[in-house]
Amino acid sequence: MRKIAINMKHIEMIKKLLILILILISANSFARIGDNDNYWIISQHDYNERIFNGKDVLFRRYLVVPYIDRKYKDILETKNEEALLAKFSFMLDRNKVSRIDKYINNCDNSLDINNLIKGLYFFSKKQYDQAIAHLEQLENKEYSFLQLLIIADCKYELLQDKKNYKTIIGAYQVALDCTDNEQNKAVINNRIKYIKYH
Repeated sequence: MRKIAINMKHIEMIKKLLILILILISANSFARIGDNDNYWIISQHDYNERIFNGKDVLFRRYLVVPYIDRKYKDILETKNEEALLAKFSFMLDRNKVSRIDKYINNCDNSLDINNLIKGLYFFSKKQYDQAIAHLEQLENKEYSFLQLLIIADCKYELLQDKKNYKTIIGAYQVALDCTDNEQNKAVINNRIKYIKYH
C-alpha cells in the first residue's frame, strides 16, 4: 500500500512538472503584441468593456486601436485604411507571424496607414528605432494619439536605465496634449503610473 502511495505522489509530481514545461515552451504564444509581451493591443470596445467590468487597465500597457477585425485573410486586397489597421491589429494580437511578415513584405507603401502598421510591426519586434522612423512618417491626424503614444513607449523602452523615466515624460505629454478624449488621457495617465511604480 505504501509503495502505491509513493508511486501516486511521483505521478502527480510528474504531471505538475509536465504542465509547467508545456507552459514554458508555449510562453511565446502568449505574447500580446507579436514578440513584445510587455504590451497588449486591444480594441476601443474591448478596452471600454474591461473598464466597465472593473478589470485591470493600470498594470497592463495597452495600445488601444479603434477596431480589431478577425477577418484578416483578405488584408492584401484591402485598401480601406481603417480596415487595414483593424485586420493587422488582429494578426498582431494573435501573433500570426507568417501572415504578418507576408503583409509587411507585400503591402502598398503608398497608403499612409502602412507607416502606422509598420511602426506597430517593428514595435512588436522590439525594434524601437525602426518603429519610431515609420511612425514619424505617418501623416493621418486621425491616428495622432496612437502614433505619439507608441513613439513615447519606444523612447521609454530605449532607455538604458528605466529609473531615469523622467527624461521621456515629455514624450507622453505630447501624446496627452494632442487629445481631448478622456479615455486617451486615462491611457496616458495609467502608462505614467505604470512607469513610475513598476
